Amino acid sequence: MTNLRTWMWIALFAVVAGCMQSAILAADGGPALVTLDRLQAAYRAENIAQERYLAFAAKADEEGYKQAASLFRAVARAEQILYTYHFDAIKELGGVPAEVESQPPTVGSTKENLEKSSNKAEAEQFDSDYTTYVKAARAEGNRTAAKVLEYARIVEAQNVRLFAVAAKSLDQMRGGPKGYYICGVSGVVSPTLDAANCSGPDWERVR
Repeated sequence: MTNLRTWMWIALFAVVAGCMQSAILAADGGPALVTLDRLQAAYRAENIAQERYLAFAAKADEEGYKQAASLFRAVARAEQILYTYHFDAIKELGGVPAEVESQPPTVGSTKENLEKSSNKAEAEQFDSDYTTYVKAARAEGNRTAAKVLEYARIVEAQNVRLFAVAAKSLDQMRGGPKGYYICGVSGVVSPTLDAANCSGPDWERVR
């Protein structure tokens, strides 16, 4: 009987200790909370990026680079698709999407804006960071978070490539605008519909 009571107390202690550990982990920013913070940061960054690219588009229109303006508008739309996904993912994890204050961007010439937006070092760091975020979210079983963070990684890499091409062929950006295609599923921007690589009919064209 004594042994039974002893084992009951040990089991009870183990349960209490486990609960305390879970509480401490959540309070200290456990894995799920880390992913939630990353989603919040992505949501904020994409809101700010959308505003920045719309300002760049206005500048490109002003300077006569109509195709470059179309590219900036398309990427701004992609950022909107991404932050909408992040908004939903934050709520799914029980969070409240943070308020994002408007931050008037610094706007240079179209050439400067394209070069700034195609920074290779920043793009590589972004890809590395988001690869880590996606793996962590998957390990936690947060499928939605992993999916939207992976969308962000893919979209941002494609955007940088498009900006780099535009920066190198700036004179050709005066024509058009021919427009760009955006996949409504992932937010990927492409110069042609075939390259949009959209898994469904949900795509749109931005000029």
